[in-house]
Amino acid sequence: MPIEFMSTHSEGKKIYGVIHFPKKVPAPLVIASHGLFSSKESEKFIMLGELFSENGIALLRYDHRGCGESEGDIRETTPTSRLKDLEAVFSFAITHPLIEGDRIGLLGSSMGGFISIFKASSDPRVKALVLWATPVELRKREGSLEGGLLGDGFWQDALRYRAKGAMEKVSRCLILHGEDDELVPFDHAKRLFEAAKEPKRLVSFPQGDHRFTDPEDRRRAAEMSLRWFKEFL
Repeated sequence: MPIEFMSTHSEGKKIYGVIHFPKKVPAPLVIASHGLFSSKESEKFIMLGELFSENGIALLRYDHRGCGESEGDIRETTPTSRLKDLEAVFSFAITHPLIEGDRIGLLGSSMGGFISIFKASSDPRVKALVLWATPVELRKREGSLEGGLLGDGFWQDALRYRAKGAMEKVSRCLILHGEDDELVPFDHAKRLFEAAKEPKRLVSFPQGDHRFTDPEDRRRAAEMSLRWFKEFL
């Protein structure tokens, strides 16, 4: 399937991404937002781009500022800056001539899912949402990797965001979560699901970890995501 490299700007920082297009265009689009220290080059997102484009849906995967190819410093990232990156990419995508601007969905992994909740809850142009291993709240873990790399500004900013409240405005949401997630306990998924409006679905992976490293879990999650967007975009 054809691939297009794209770039846009978020608060003066250049944001780079890749769009996987299906053969038939214009096409519906899914914007994929990666986790805190991940990038658009994650194996999951590359796989999703190939799967979706083979099945009639375009997928845009991008690097948040301070990650991958995009400009910026990861130490300056905040939930607000991540959300602004997503909004900049959304604004780019909705006017793209090969994208059906009224058929856009969001997919997010971990932190990417967290910010996608707030975009979906505030923008009716988002038609469907899929969350992989997504937290309902952001809490600093003492001695953790993120605790050392992120400044106090990140955690202060995080206090402004209450995903459970935002989910009360979200429908057409699929939540995928491993029961053995070592970073975001499965209870987070249950709380998000309880808050969301119908239609919604929660799928648990009995031995799944945070990154969906098991090939069968990853394949199932990808196929479920595709079916969800096929139904609601």
